[in-house]
Formats: sequence, structure tokens, C-alpha cells
Amino acid sequence: MELRDPKKQEDGDPEEDTATALQRLVDLTASRVTPVRSLRAHYRLIRRLGSGSYGHVLLARPRQGGLLQTLAGPLETPRHFAFAQEYAPCGDLSGMLQERGLPELLLKRVVAQLAGALDFLHGRGLVHADVKPDNVLVFDPVCSRVALGDLGLTRPEGSPTPAPPGPLPSAPPELCVLLPPDTLPLRPALDSWGLGVLLFCAATACFPWDVALAPDPEFEVFAGWMTARPQPPRPPPPWDQFAPPALALFQGLLDLDPETRSPPLVVLDFLGDDWGLNGNKDRAGGLGSMSSEGGEEEEEEEEEGGASLEEWSEEEDGDSGGRTGTDAGEP
Repeated sequence: MELRDPKKQEDGDPEEDTATALQRLVDLTASRVTPVRSLRAHYRLIRRLGSGSYGHVLLARPRQGGLLQTLAGPLETPRHFAFAQEYAPCGDLSGMLQERGLPELLLKRVVAQLAGALDFLHGRGLVHADVKPDNVLVFDPVCSRVALGDLGLTRPEGSPTPAPPGPLPSAPPELCVLLPPDTLPLRPALDSWGLGVLLFCAATACFPWDVALAPDPEFEVFAGWMTARPQPPRPPPPWDQFAPPALALFQGLLDLDPETRSPPLVVLDFLGDDWGLNGNKDRAGGLGSMSSEGGEEEEEEEEEGGASLEEWSEEEDGDSGGRTGTDAGEP
């Protein structure tokens, strides 16, 4: 992440942009950042994985030791901050959802681990605020290990939160109805809703709606079923493909009232039940053919005397018209 000098704003300012928020968080952790002259002495570049408006993601290997589960703290060069994390060979969860959803066993593995990760954050007064398949890293083809990534929108509970900038399937209805400049205090219930939408996505390979707001027809059908009294014995399509235990889980995570919405760990109460997803079983064999990106040959791509991580990211800045961001090496 390139060092910037944004105008000072108060903590939790709803108008605070991403660059300012990142700089403020960096300032809070500055005492734990190790100053270095160059990243090259610490990491060996393998290849570029991708980049965004505020970040470069680079695959690298620590020069001291091999693959590590827990890495040293962030490093600061004269121009960048570098944050190292593990490499997820199978990419993100959205890449695994092709024509149909995950087999039930894999689905339960994913949501159980995500529920634990969210509970960890919530127990420390933080809300992730961006739970979606793109932000779930997958470390093996059978999802025995996944991780919740991208903490760019993570904020302390109670922080003022505006409506999404555009239609966002994972946003809860209480945010979708906001009109600028109105905000709501950030609550863990937002992550519960995101987990419920992600559960549907991972089971069906599609979002349940475009936006949780009328007049979206899919959301209106769901909301009508949720609020009907007495509630019909069977839900409308596509919810009728799920068995009663899965429907009960959805009703808790996707409760229209954030005050009564279930916490993420409610998932654990339903893991032993049949969710009615037997039709997804035939995907299990195909998943075994997935392999990690890159091998030993790719890992030897950089020769001694080649470009350092920082030089690589600066070269990319020049190629992309000055785009800057996180210089992140992943071992």
C-alpha cells in the first residue's frame, strides 16, 4: 500500500474514503510495523496474482524458511507497506461455483468455518461487512480449509454505515432502504445476513436476488413468505429445494429484522441435519480434479538479481497509468 497524506478526518466519519480509512488503520498499527529499506531481502518474487484500486497481490516465498501459516508483521519501505499472508492455491469460493452449487458436505464445511471466523471478529468488536463468495479463500479442493479474507470494509461495531453505492445482493434490507446522507450503526447482524446469502450462493451457484429491496421480484417473493402468517408449509421456488432444517437456518440468518437475526454460530446447530442437497453430490468427484495454481517451476521464476517485490509493483503502477496500492507478498 502506497503511503499517502490524506486530510485528517474523525474516526467513523461516514464520508471517509477508503484511502483515508486505510491510512488511519495503518497509523493505529504503526508501532508494530518493521521499517526496511527494501522487501527483496525478505521475500523472493514468484509472480503477480492480481491487483485492485488499492492493492497489488503478489505471490512470493519468504527467503527464510518455507511455507508458513503465520507470518511476521507488516513491513514498511520508504514508499510502501507490505502485508504477507498465506497463498490460497484454489482461489476464492466464487471460482468453485460453476454450473451448480457445492455438495452438501463441502457446503457445511465452508459455512461452519466462516461462522467461526465471523464469531471471532464479532467477539472483538469488529464487523466484516463484506461477506461474499469472492472474499472466501479456498486452500484445498474439498474445502477442508477456507478463510475469510478482504478486511477492507471491516470496522468497529457501531461505526456509521451508509447504503451500498449500488445494487449489492449481499447487503441486508435495512441498509438497502437508506437514502444519503442517512447511516446506520454497523452491527454483527449485517454479517449474519451476508452469511445467509453466501450459503444460498454456495448451494445453488447463484444469488437469491439482485437487491434485498422491493420491487426486486425474487426478494419480494422471499419477504412475502417470511412475513406470511400463518406461514405456508412449503416456501416458494427456489427455496423449496431445501429441506426443513436448511430453511430454518435461512430463516434465522436472513431474518428481515436485524434485531432478531441469528448470530453466525447458529450454523453449528444444523450441521448434523439433512439440508436436502443430494442433487449436488455428483460435483464432489469433479472437485477432486482441481489443482493448485503454480508449481515448483513457477516458484523458481525469479532469478537472483531480478526485480524485487517493490520494483515489480512500481513497474505495474507505470503500466496502469499510476495505479497504486497494497504491495502484498503471499508466501
